[in-house]
Amino acid sequence: MKRFIWIGLALGALISFTTAGPTVEESEIRFQIVNAGLTVQGSLTGLEADIRFDPVHPEQASIRASVPVNTIKTGLSFRDRHLQKPDYFNAEQNPVITLQSKTIRKTGRDTYEGLFDLGIKAIHRDVKMPFSVSPKNEFVGNLQINRLDFDVGKSSLVLANEVFISIRVKVAGGS
Repeated sequence: MKRFIWIGLALGALISFTTAGPTVEESEIRFQIVNAGLTVQGSLTGLEADIRFDPVHPEQASIRASVPVNTIKTGLSFRDRHLQKPDYFNAEQNPVITLQSKTIRKTGRDTYEGLFDLGIKAIHRDVKMPFSVSPKNEFVGNLQINRLDFDVGKSSLVLANEVFISIRVKVAGGS
């Protein structure tokens, strides 16, 4: 269960957006994973990001974000501490999860798809994430990753490999 939580939190943190110039007013990074047949939910806080985004020219966008691993919350403090250990997120050696955009393309009205470099435990993988941007400067994206791709925990019959992450960030300047 701890593995699912750390992976979800880490991914969520990486996918979050903020803007250069405008400041982040609100951010929410949530994740979920199935453990022993139950859905475990968690969150990450402390998002730092630099978003340079023009909806008219998304191909020129640049999004960089990071979140501290030690902010993972799953509702159980002993599990949160366990997720910091080397077999999960190894927070001492790898204190942040990072996300860096590579390309962004428009897919519809106010909707986009980004190709991002996601870094967890010094392992970097390309991930695709669809997201939307509202007229109120709210970025909302969802991502699914395999925790084993980032060496978070071991293969398990009890703990699912897939982690679902949702990110919502509101930046200053929206109405």
